[in-house]
Amino acid sequence: TAMEASTYGEHSVHSASGGQTDADAAVAAAVARAGVPVVLGSKSFTRKAILGEMGLPYRVVVADIDERAIRMDTPEALVSALANAKADAIVARIRDGTVSVSVDGGGDATDRRVDDDSSNDSLSASLLITCDQVVVYDGAIREKPVDACEAKRFITSYGEKPVSTVGAVAVTDLVTGERFGPLVDRSTVRFDPIPTHVVDFLIDEGTCLHCAGGLMVEHPKMVALAAQTQGSADALMGLSKATVGALLLEALEKRSL
Repeated sequence: TAMEASTYGEHSVHSASGGQTDADAAVAAAVARAGVPVVLGSKSFTRKAILGEMGLPYRVVVADIDERAIRMDTPEALVSALANAKADAIVARIRDGTVSVSVDGGGDATDRRVDDDSSNDSLSASLLITCDQVVVYDGAIREKPVDACEAKRFITSYGEKPVSTVGAVAVTDLVTGERFGPLVDRSTVRFDPIPTHVVDFLIDEGTCLHCAGGLMVEHPKMVALAAQTQGSADALMGLSKATVGALLLEALEKRSL
């Protein structure tokens, strides 16, 4: 509809990523056959929507770590360290019994989550997905904007030079403790000049303040300005379906041995 074309929501994510693929369906079927629960260690709306699009039931447990306390020399090393740190924190919380399952979030993505059951027995049988993403612009790492002013500067700049995302995904088997990954991917997008009214719209809407670099490639206002992309849309949005699918299948195969 015209309203959907101008506003942001789960439909924006699905439109940008192209919907469930045969590979996504195969991963979801393998997870269902194995009867293994999936836990997403992120409260990101986009990542929840992407997992839902893949057809994977999941629950959410958030690590609540101080991400800015972890610094590395390269974006690849940083996102890998953060994906590992989030997994370590969640594993520790499950073991000491202080974990709770989040039921927050908006949109239809929450409807695909499995029933809220935060028992340690259930969580401890799961495969845990943790991820991190940074934006790299003109050689500099950008994380979530500290305020609206920084977000405005970030978004405006994306109409001047290409911008890349660097993301890491790890899957941890909470039964065996074995970790698969992190695997790192890099994608790049080039935008046409971004009008001030578009920047202001995104700032007023507010979601960009919670995104790495304030970058929302899936937002209808930004999709219209994307001139060229390298890499997958889902990876640009924060969770590569191919990567998480491969790691889940690897973990399932290893557990079955």
